[in-house]
Amino acid sequence: MGIFQRIFETAFPAFAQTHKLPQHVHVAAQAVKTCRTAALGGHVRRCPEGHVTAVWYNSCGHRACPQCGLRRIGQWLDAWQQLLLPTGHFHVIFTLPSELHELWRWNRTAMATLLFRCVKETLFTLLDDPKRLGARPGVLATLHTWSRTLALHPHVHCLVTGGGVRREGQWQAISTDYLLPVAVVRKLFQGKVLGGIERLWQSGQLVLPPVLDEDGLHQLLVTAAGQQWNVRLVKQYSHGRGVVKYLARYVRGGPIKAQRVRACDGQQVSLRTKLAGADVRLAVPEFLRRWSEHVPVPGFHMVRAWGLYAATQRQPLGQCRLQLVQENAGMALRPSPEATEEEAPWARCPICGQPMLITEAWARGGAPPPELLPEAA
Repeated sequence: MGIFQRIFETAFPAFAQTHKLPQHVHVAAQAVKTCRTAALGGHVRRCPEGHVTAVWYNSCGHRACPQCGLRRIGQWLDAWQQLLLPTGHFHVIFTLPSELHELWRWNRTAMATLLFRCVKETLFTLLDDPKRLGARPGVLATLHTWSRTLALHPHVHCLVTGGGVRREGQWQAISTDYLLPVAVVRKLFQGKVLGGIERLWQSGQLVLPPVLDEDGLHQLLVTAAGQQWNVRLVKQYSHGRGVVKYLARYVRGGPIKAQRVRACDGQQVSLRTKLAGADVRLAVPEFLRRWSEHVPVPGFHMVRAWGLYAATQRQPLGQCRLQLVQENAGMALRPSPEATEEEAPWARCPICGQPMLITEAWARGGAPPPELLPEAA
């Protein structure tokens, strides 16, 4: 059991007693705590040539567990690498300002749904305009709610094709090296979000935090309207593989990878950052509070595909792909080595390379064969 799991085993019960948490957070914490332990049962894998015998405890499979989902992430990534059009792509990031964070905490599903809708409407309104692109692009969008320190930071990453399909069905490439004017995108996005929040309140779908009343909400929206919102449009990439690989890292596994948790002394948690020697230290309850804020609500899709990349648009997507391949011979995307599916640990014998065979299994709470316990330890 690693440091990350031990924090949940030793500290989460006390944290849960002093904090009112939704049921799905309790479920996620229990999954993380028991993942790949005897509590979930397990199985024995053996090399058919007798080289290796290994004991493996079952995974929890929860999408907030950093130990799970590597194979599913690989499958997701490989599928999208195959679907990406052989054209340039843009990386666009839409971020909610900090003034709206408390509303987010009290209305997670409503605010996340609104954020996705406003991002989609902003991109399609501007790109559908004949004075700009005049076509419908393909967009892959993922919601992230955290910063590197696990602080609340709701934002949507978008992978946008450098062109789109016109109403008559033909591909229209973007004629500039930038997607849209950032000031125009920012203004439209801001207006859509603030207007959407106002409509949620008027329709009774918005829960106000205890510190806000109706007048306070209106003042909050005025304050947010006066801020410069963070909308980032990155220069066009010649392909979309790098961005979709970046997005794949956050499809499953929660806001932090287990290897980023360097140490825990029972009082504080040390988190690795990108800057050498600049670890972030958080009190254990604060670490758990921040982690809990980012557990996905059951049934809510954190990844959306729109326009040409929507599941219902495979025929026009194929037509655009054919046109692009014909126009740009040799540009058709092929799966890179990084895009291939990652096998589960010990899927093959490390000595002969043959697939490992599952020969025994035991149920939750059970134990492996006694003769294998020393090896498992």
